[in-house]
Amino acid sequence: MLRAFRRQARSATLATACALAGLAPSAQAASLTLMSWNLNWLITPDTDRELRPVCKGQQPGSHTRALPCAPGRTPPPQRTGADFEALARVAQALRNHHHADVIALQEVDGAAAARMAFKEGWVADCFIQRAHPQKVGFAIRQGVPYRCNGDYTALDHDGHSRAGADITLWPDSPKAIRLLSVHLKSGCFSGKLDRNFSPCSGLREQVPIVERWIDARVREGTPFAVLGDFNRHLDKDSRYDAGPDENAPLNMLPAWSDNNPPGALLTRATDGERYVACTADDTHSRYIDDVLLSQSLMRRTTSSRFVRPSFDAILGPDVARTRLVSDHCPVGITLEMP
Repeated sequence: MLRAFRRQARSATLATACALAGLAPSAQAASLTLMSWNLNWLITPDTDRELRPVCKGQQPGSHTRALPCAPGRTPPPQRTGADFEALARVAQALRNHHHADVIALQEVDGAAAARMAFKEGWVADCFIQRAHPQKVGFAIRQGVPYRCNGDYTALDHDGHSRAGADITLWPDSPKAIRLLSVHLKSGCFSGKLDRNFSPCSGLREQVPIVERWIDARVREGTPFAVLGDFNRHLDKDSRYDAGPDENAPLNMLPAWSDNNPPGALLTRATDGERYVACTADDTHSRYIDDVLLSQSLMRRTTSSRFVRPSFDAILGPDVARTRLVSDHCPVGITLEMP
């Protein structure tokens, strides 16, 4: 079912895009590229100098302005000017060469930190109101109309989790699209969520919370996408059912893409796509970052193209290996609409 929906999306006329933005139409083609990128503790140098000397021995809660330095755990990266330059090169390549329109961001300490990477042609906005430096938000191509809808605070169910960032593209128009940026609990990458394992328990609590947001959009008839770091191998997850209890699901994606209410069906950007390593040193083999597209959004499109720019491709292997860019590289999808 998921793959069948994936096959629907690509090509749009500029007339549609201009109508979305309230501009005069022309006969050229237009597209919408949605991406997600976890930037691995992106903070400003000033914040680093302030917080690193007084780091905490365990992961701080949402209301604590601190960095962790737990024994045996990798500390947040301490970036140099050259590292920030490399990040900015990646962000510009996403805009200029991969034509990204909106990027859901994770592990970014608000707009000031995001602007260390997202400079000319980008607007960094709609970050969640969280003291902890790991926030979610968005980078939006300058000129794309949007509205911040506020934090989806229910996702921070325990005071140690990240709320969701919620925006609308082309608000108050018939072509409005709703986006939710998430960074879910880490550690339960595969297997049933009912295991006696703390990361799985935390993730299991978040799944119905995301489902409520999804189901509300379906009932409204609003096309939407959920983008982010799901900390879950959704390709494995999609093979199994959610179980009988909506409030205590056994798996993530089947709980969300269950056609209940009718139309609650999601398409993964990564569906059927091989894993593309960020660098030659990347040892991962499966995606945990993804873009999940609603049935209503897919029906608006005529075709789609998977987007996975590697750091090796953008920066060159030598620079990619020596710069502290991120332990995730961007992933996304280009949609074209008639």
